[in-house]
Amino acid sequence: MNPSEQSSISQAPTERHAPIPGWILGLGIILSFWAGGYLFFYSGGFRGDVYDAGQITWGPVNTGPVVPPDPKVIGKRLYTANCAQCHQASGLGQAGVYPPLAESEWVVGSKNRLIAILHKGIAGVIHVKGNVYNNNMPAWGDGAPVQLKDDQIAAVLTYIRSDWGNNAGPIGVEEVAAKRKEFSAMTNPWTEAGLLALPEDSTTPPAPTATPPAKK
Repeated sequence: MNPSEQSSISQAPTERHAPIPGWILGLGIILSFWAGGYLFFYSGGFRGDVYDAGQITWGPVNTGPVVPPDPKVIGKRLYTANCAQCHQASGLGQAGVYPPLAESEWVVGSKNRLIAILHKGIAGVIHVKGNVYNNNMPAWGDGAPVQLKDDQIAAVLTYIRSDWGNNAGPIGVEEVAAKRKEFSAMTNPWTEAGLLALPEDSTTPPAPTATPPAKK
């Protein structure tokens, strides 16, 4: 073995320190700023009860009067998420398959029948605006795969009765709740004949008022 080879083998290894490449440092800084911005806008102040950007309350607090949410706005969101696939965002439905809601006699007519449809659904033939449809609409009340609450059903119905040229009055939560109780025993969806047999509007009498005590 040559002396030079022996010298290189016996030399102890040494640790070298190389600088971090500049592109890695730059990428790290960019990612840090991005992560900080994302957490600032979407963390909800790290509160466990905040799940929607519209409900974030950290930051400047509005000290003005609390405005209740507009049922039409909530109803439109629920309609878009659950109903627009069939009846379309325009409310015109799909020709020969799903009936329109725009200017539909079932929508702008009897509240009683419309609430009934949302609670238990409908199956079979139904006539809408002079056309015949033969399909099934799922229930959205008790027992439904995706069950809506009374206020949600009221919001959806209020929305569809006031959009696409419809100009019918709103539907209250108490009206929906009363029909949920009335139809609680039903296990099958409605038919057109069954809906037409219902009264046009609720015949529930108003709650009695307290009678003042008689004077002695």
